[in-house]
Amino acid sequence: NTFLKELGLWQKLRHPNIVQFLGVLKHSDRLIFLTEYLRDGSLYDILKRKGRLDQETAVSYALDIARGMNYLHQHKPRAIIHRDLTPRNVLQDESGHLKVTDFGLSKIAQEKDDQGYMMTGGTGSYRYMAPEVYRRESYGKSVDVFSFALIVHEIFQGGPSNRTALPEHVADKRAFEDARPSVSSFVYPDPIKMLLRECWHKNPESRPTFEEIISKLESIQESFQSKKDAGGCCSCCIL
Repeated sequence: NTFLKELGLWQKLRHPNIVQFLGVLKHSDRLIFLTEYLRDGSLYDILKRKGRLDQETAVSYALDIARGMNYLHQHKPRAIIHRDLTPRNVLQDESGHLKVTDFGLSKIAQEKDDQGYMMTGGTGSYRYMAPEVYRRESYGKSVDVFSFALIVHEIFQGGPSNRTALPEHVADKRAFEDARPSVSSFVYPDPIKMLLRECWHKNPESRPTFEEIISKLESIQESFQSKKDAGGCCSCCIL
């Protein structure tokens, strides 16, 4: 059936920034999913423990997530859309790199036409949900880009900016009032501010692909290194 086919697909996925799915066991009336074991916890745990990260680490983490997501989105013959990308679904390996996990809500996108992939529904975690998903409109791969932007915002800030707000209220304001987290703080370098605004753009078609995001993050990372080599401070990096 379709479910077993999707399990077979997950088992074939191989990428340094994707948690390896090993298989599934049936125990009584339950299915037990087997994945590689990553004991260092999730990005959520890291931010809860450490708070705001230095900018070099933040960009490195963002690149790890973007590379993993780019692999999923470029999967052939059809893209894999995660649909529930959150800090809890990003794990850290022993080398300190991040890996995307939990494809419980992932979907092998069905081609609609030459313009891309479209699905309808309201799946995923409210706090990281793209507006078009919350409104139950047709959507495509860019929903993951929106979620990615919110995660990167938290990486630089050290956690969500609206911790006390109900997740559904947060999603509602983003969907119907175009509300977005603030990036006015000094902790966000100008290139990161620009990237976040592009990634959480209200028009899904205006959001960059993960391939484009990787290129921009690599440029930011290189500029940080140049500043460091010159004895400057990477917090004032401007591209």
